[in-house]
Amino acid sequence: MNTLLLAITAIALVVLVALVLRPLQEQEQPKQEEDERISPLLRGINYLLSDEPDRALQEMVQVARLRSEAADVYMALGEMFRSKGEIGRAVRIHQNLLARPDLPQSMHLQAHLALALDFQTGGLLDRALMQYQKALDIRSDHAGALEASLRIREQSKEWLLAEELLSRLERVRNESDSSHRAYLFSEMASQSCSDGDRDSAAEYAARALELDPACAPAHMVEIELALQAGEVEVAEAGVRALKAHSHEHFPLVISLLVQYKDFYAKHGLALLYEFCQQGRDAELVLAWLEVVATAHGRQEAVNLCSELGFVPGTLRESLRLQAVIGDESDPHTKFSMQWRTTAKNYICEQCGVEVVVVRWQCPQCHTWGTLHPKQEEKV
Repeated sequence: MNTLLLAITAIALVVLVALVLRPLQEQEQPKQEEDERISPLLRGINYLLSDEPDRALQEMVQVARLRSEAADVYMALGEMFRSKGEIGRAVRIHQNLLARPDLPQSMHLQAHLALALDFQTGGLLDRALMQYQKALDIRSDHAGALEASLRIREQSKEWLLAEELLSRLERVRNESDSSHRAYLFSEMASQSCSDGDRDSAAEYAARALELDPACAPAHMVEIELALQAGEVEVAEAGVRALKAHSHEHFPLVISLLVQYKDFYAKHGLALLYEFCQQGRDAELVLAWLEVVATAHGRQEAVNLCSELGFVPGTLRESLRLQAVIGDESDPHTKFSMQWRTTAKNYICEQCGVEVVVVRWQCPQCHTWGTLHPKQEEKV
């Protein structure tokens, strides 16, 4: 049974317990009426265990009809509709709950959170934020609502608002996450750099590196600002700092260096040769070859590879090298080039998700700075 069915089954069991125990807290109801409600719920659980979620959902609807006053039944029903992708029906259920004047105060927080999750699942992020804020108005220290709001702000690239939410979340959890904040500042720096606000970009990048010297995107912003201003010594110092503090992500700066032809010819080449002589760094060499092939052509990459004396040591390295310097008429090269366009190049150290293009925030577990270049290819 998959995780979804297990979750729905758990919800149904909770409702069953609520229906059984509620008579202990409320006025005793006729046994026959209780049996009428419990029977379809048991059938629903049986359908879930038999991997028949559609029939299970029909039984849950019947339970809701028989106990229209029970908010917990409707909450469970809304969860089931959302789990099946019927977001509109889930939204209507939770909105109707909130509109009921007899809804217990204790249920308002749960209903707002459920409605927020409905909207968030459906991609209506503004409406989701409104519901999370209403939940926070009820309970300002609700970590789940703060974290969900933070994710939405990050997804919307609203970095200042995200940083404010991170501060609130840190106070609730009584812990500091300096690395997370550093990456938020680096995103502010990158955004300011793109907008032409050099002073703000420099300030945000400096704040990011003060919090986390290994924050590669902040180094990249400082290097780009120095290159734009023609500050050769500052740019070179930035390149060396990136190599020292974040060597795995250092190859990403090569394409930036190549864009500034004068700096690349007079300083960038010497720096890259120096780093290659410090020890075998396949990621650095292959990234350099790929950038050179794109900017100057395949033959330039062939000459550079020969000059560096690079020999691949793994299947992944062989495929990447073949895709760059191989003869395009060779079937093996064609395969390697096709593989290179879809190959997963980065893997998250936290959750193991693999992505094609580097991201500073993992798209699955949402942690920052945990995606690293893959070293080997599965066969």
